[in-house]
Formats: sequence, C-alpha cells, structure tokens
Amino acid sequence: MKLRIYLTILQLEGYEPGRFLKWVREHPGIREIEGKKPLVWTPKARMIWVLARLMWPVSLVWPEWGLVLAALILSPVERVWRARIKQQTREKIAMLKAGGLKVVAISGSYGKTSVKEYLYQCLKRKYRTVRTPESYNTLLGIARVVEMELWEDTQIFICEMGAYKKGETGELSEMVDPDYAMLTGLNEQHLERFGSLENEILGESESVKYVLKKGGKGVANFGNAQVKKWWGGQAGVIGYGEGKYTKPAEQNSEGAKKMAEVLGVTAREMPKEFEALTHRLNLIRRGGMTIIDDAFSSNTDGFRAAVEYLKTFPGWKVVVTPGIIDLGGETGRIHRELGLKMKGIVDQLILVGKNERTEALTAGYGGGEYINRVGEATKIVKETQATILFENDLPDNY
Repeated sequence: MKLRIYLTILQLEGYEPGRFLKWVREHPGIREIEGKKPLVWTPKARMIWVLARLMWPVSLVWPEWGLVLAALILSPVERVWRARIKQQTREKIAMLKAGGLKVVAISGSYGKTSVKEYLYQCLKRKYRTVRTPESYNTLLGIARVVEMELWEDTQIFICEMGAYKKGETGELSEMVDPDYAMLTGLNEQHLERFGSLENEILGESESVKYVLKKGGKGVANFGNAQVKKWWGGQAGVIGYGEGKYTKPAEQNSEGAKKMAEVLGVTAREMPKEFEALTHRLNLIRRGGMTIIDDAFSSNTDGFRAAVEYLKTFPGWKVVVTPGIIDLGGETGRIHRELGLKMKGIVDQLILVGKNERTEALTAGYGGGEYINRVGEATKIVKETQATILFENDLPDNY
C-alpha cells in the first residue's frame, strides 16, 4: 500500500527524485492520502512499479528508495524511447505540413490553457482544428495527440507547451515545428523549478524565438510587464492585453482573437460569446452566497486580478486559498505582498493548511483562519450573504 502511495506522489512530482524525497521527509509515517489526483497507470508508472517490486528487499523497508532506484534504472531506456518518439512526431508533423497544416505554439507562466481554449473556439468554425486536451503539454502528451488526433485534413494544430526548466519549450518547438507562437504572460509561477525569474523568462520564450527565427509571427501579452519588456517593439511580435478588463478572461479572449485574426478569421467570424471555462472565475450561486470558482491553477498575476474582481461585488467578501506553489525562495515575500493586497478589500481570509505560504499570507493581511480541507470553508464564513473567492485548489500533497 505504501509503495503505491509513494508512486502516486512520485508521479505528481514529475518523477523528480529530489522533490519526491523532500515530500517523503515532510510526511513521515503516511498511511493514506486523500484529495489528490489519482495515480495514472502510464507505461512509465507501470515499469517503475514492476522494477520497484522486483527490488522487494529495498522496497519493503524503504519503499521511497525502491521507487527512486527503479526510476534511475529506467532513465537510459526512457531517453532512447523519448528520442524515438520525438523523431516519429517530427516526421508526422512534416508530412502533414506538406499538406497545409499550420501549428500554433502557446507558452507562458500562466494563462496557456485558457487562451488555448478561447483560440480553439475562434478557429473551429472555419478550420479543421485540433488542440492539445486539458493539460497535455509535455513532450509525451503532445506526441500522443499528434499520433492519435492529427490527420491529413487537419488544418491547424494548437499546441500548449509546459516547461519547468530552460530548453524544454525549445525541445517541444523542434518536435512540432510551430509556425506561430503565443506568449501569455511571464512571472514567478515556476520559480522554484526554473531556479530564477530570468531562467523562466528565457525558457518560456523559446517557442517565440523559434518561430521568429523561421520568419513566423508571435502574439504576446503586452499587458504583462515582463513580456512587454522582453518582446515589446520586436519585429514580428503583435501585442495585446493593455486594455482595461473586469476579469482576466477578457484579456485571454482578446489574445485568442488577435491570433485568430493572424490566422485569417474575420471579426464577423469570431464568436459573439465564448463558452465558459471551468474553475476560472466561474460564478456559482448557493443560497445567499456567491462563489467565485478560480480553483484551476493560481499564479501571482491571476491572484491579484481575482482579488480585484472580488472587489466589484457588494457585501461580505471572503478569500479561501492554500497559496501558490513553486515560488522557491520568493514564497514568503510574494505571499506577504498578496496578503497586503487583500487588506481593505477582503473581510475574511481562510487559509487551507498551515505552512510557509499561508503563514506569509496571514502576516501580510494581518490575520486569518486555518482549515484542513477546502470543503470546510463555507462552514466558517461569518455572513450568510457573502461572496467567496476560491483561489487555487492544490492537491493535499503540497
């Protein structure tokens, strides 16, 4: 049982031994886990499971080390396998491009999935369009989409690209050869994994560089200070995002429309209204309460924008949050600033879990109440007529 629990966490941590072992140290004697994404039995997970069980003397006493050893043994095989998959994917993309396929890469610290879905809504009526589903933004996930969903009649492929270190977005670009690139925003979202903000900026920008080098066009969010600093005035890059918005969805949809225009969609052909995306500032009425569901994945810019959106609602205002992960050494500073941002706007702050993130939010805000599970929040809201912002819904392993 413990081996399976640890394999679940290893998968959630992207099979990174350092992050996985850190979690194990911070959760001694764990017997069960709740509220996390379930284990997905991918080929890699199955192979690690089998190898770890074959090393039963180690795995019985130290299951975490059995899994780490299994992952390390599998690593050379995985490198060969990845190289083969990349080559097969490149060959299929090249074949489809000969028939007219265009590829749009979407990268950035935040906002990728929202912009991707809005762009798909702009394009699907005019072109036979395929986009990477949900958060299939890794090399193997993208390769699977290319293999299973792209055919000779596909006209546009929208490819969301995720990255945790420099070189990853560039590698994905070499694999799918994008003709256009979108950069949705740059901030400290994955600072812990990238190591520095500069590394994150350079890493997330690799797809734009790739496209411009081959004479393609980029669309970038100039409403984000870092994006405008690095890409403002660059030939071939079209800006968006500098207007005034009531909520972030309007900025994301503007970017999608801008890229759709580049791809030949006219204003008349654009959707009059966009379909709502789940867990992105969705409004839910529950009795006398209004719930703002922004639980998809929080980041510093999105958190601030969500608080500004909450500010527009009357009456008692509540924020429920576990904070933002992957901010590394900037975790305390950023969360104190976010706490200060809520001061004077938020009437009640409810923190999920007690840790560096939530304690820093409390310090900045000047108070707060702690709960163990998100589901406990509505029970302690002090007013029956309230607006409650659920900002980020992290798995409990964090």
